[in-house]
Amino acid sequence: MQITEIRPGVVLASEHLPFVRSVSIGFWVRSGVEYEPDHLQGASHFLEHLLFKGTTKRTSRDISEAFASIGGEVNAFTAKEYTCYYGKVVDQHLEQAVDVLTDMICHARLAESDVDKERKVILEEIGMYEDSPDEYVHDLLAAAIWPNHPLGRAVLGTRETLQAIDAASIRSFYQQLYCPGNIVIAAAGSLEHEQLATWLSARLELPPPSVASIRLPEPEPASFQQVLVNRPTEQLHLTLGFRGLSMRDDRRYAWQLLNNILGGGMSSRLFQQLREEHALVYSTYSYTASFQLAGYSAIYLGLAPQNAGVALELIDKELRDLATNTVAEAELRRAKEQVKGALIMGLESTANHMGRLGRGMLLFNRVQSVEEVIEQIEKVSADDIRNLAQELFLRSPIAVAAVGQTADLPQFF
Repeated sequence: MQITEIRPGVVLASEHLPFVRSVSIGFWVRSGVEYEPDHLQGASHFLEHLLFKGTTKRTSRDISEAFASIGGEVNAFTAKEYTCYYGKVVDQHLEQAVDVLTDMICHARLAESDVDKERKVILEEIGMYEDSPDEYVHDLLAAAIWPNHPLGRAVLGTRETLQAIDAASIRSFYQQLYCPGNIVIAAAGSLEHEQLATWLSARLELPPPSVASIRLPEPEPASFQQVLVNRPTEQLHLTLGFRGLSMRDDRRYAWQLLNNILGGGMSSRLFQQLREEHALVYSTYSYTASFQLAGYSAIYLGLAPQNAGVALELIDKELRDLATNTVAEAELRRAKEQVKGALIMGLESTANHMGRLGRGMLLFNRVQSVEEVIEQIEKVSADDIRNLAQELFLRSPIAVAAVGQTADLPQFF
């Protein structure tokens, strides 16, 4: 990995991969739900859409055709703590990708007409999302855990805040966040670092760093409420939320393994018990949501409403077993191999390499080597798993979010 400061406050991190011909490049911006004031909920995602609407010299069609004409891909996504604009191209076309992406980042048009038009698109996106209960329920769970904190807000914003966002407010938000100190450029694949740095240096035209200090809000104590949306659906989509860890917690490797054992795949305890043994669910899994200052653990179930009681009893049994008894060495070894395998196989993708660089540099100003991560995974013991399960599952209240026929849900343990 090589690192160069392109401009004061703007870093390029790249990795040359000799076994590929493609390059993935991403512009990572410290712009997400956590940085949005109350009246601008959804502004980060709104901006993500608007940057594809055109620049001072390119139309929306020009942007899409610039990548299509070279057989490349361009896209973006917004998360709680950042937004990423990225492209993937064959190495010989990297300079054109750099030209288009820097133009989008530095010279966004943000016209009033585009704001009005794209607002309608995002309102449709919210409607589509709410019509997908297996996805919508996860936003409801975050809101049940942090009802008064940005981490509990949906990335898309709300219909009310979107209606209130105008071109002037979105331009102000853009100028405050899309500046040195808030941007990391990451690239991986068939590239030459110095050449890429030269191309970027010639094209990056950013405003001075924002005078206003942008800080993450301190995490509030999790509330662990219940959010139930009653709908006449065939399946009940149910999520349970527990305490979790921040990205900076040294126990995050044990947490990753605990999650894998509980509900990380087809060999996990939840899948084997709830689906294979008792045929109570079609889909079940657990996951971790980890941020710079906080995090939570979650379990998802998609099942018939009448099966919820038995399923919850089985989940309770598994959680108590993990918190009381040490996992067998074979089960822990299987979890370690699954986690390591996913990490190593994922690195065969230039996009995943680029993502590791971008997130690491933006959030922590460093990137852990794969060897360091594997070493930390191997250090986790069965006692570490049990102790963490006790803290997260037995000493934690439970947040609940559900979409479906919720009227007869049983009392939660």
